[in-house]
Amino acid sequence: MYYNEFLSRFFMMLTEEQQANLLSKRILLFGVGGVGGSVAHMLARSGIKNLTVVDFDKIDISNINRQVVANSNNIGKLKVVEIKNQLEEINPEINVTAINLKLDSSTIEQIKFNDFDYVVDCIDDVQAKKALIKKCYELNKPILCAMGAGNRFSESPNFEICKIEKTSYDPLAKIIRKFCAEEGIKNLQVCYTKQKALKFNCKTIGSVVYYTMNMASVMCSKIINDIIS
Repeated sequence: MYYNEFLSRFFMMLTEEQQANLLSKRILLFGVGGVGGSVAHMLARSGIKNLTVVDFDKIDISNINRQVVANSNNIGKLKVVEIKNQLEEINPEINVTAINLKLDSSTIEQIKFNDFDYVVDCIDDVQAKKALIKKCYELNKPILCAMGAGNRFSESPNFEICKIEKTSYDPLAKIIRKFCAEEGIKNLQVCYTKQKALKFNCKTIGSVVYYTMNMASVMCSKIINDIIS
């Protein structure tokens, strides 16, 4: 009953078949930081009932400015555990599996990809991102990948979905574009912006909440519409 009531404003626009798709599909989300955490929240509020989240990181005070998983009371706690708790508070009927795992070319074998219908990549680590993209391509699993959202703040965010071959300006997309060309991977769907990243004299990437959340919103829209179409 709770599920139907809190989703009534969205489900009134959908057919019964579309509603059933949202309730039955199993989503695998990697990374629950700035972009991924917001994606998780939006999916939970959009009718996704079966969600598995994968991350290894703990919450740091510097996460609070942009990550919905972070607050002043949970610093030092595992992100996947905290995001699971948050999503269950939003919807007590949701099925969330939290996997505390640092993804790489060896640990990826611990994930049972065939148990899922859709994969979402919100990982920062380039090598982990490459391993995930390659695995999904080999298994023919639908995947949507986040490109760069950091080192930008001075314009209104403008993200779009496209194939990796069509990206430009984004330094991360350039790396992934080259990797996909070398591996023969085509038609990878990514979320990116043509807005140029600023350059700073440090290795730390700057970030602000309205960029990460905007990217998450565009990604969630793509995921939900893929599922119900």
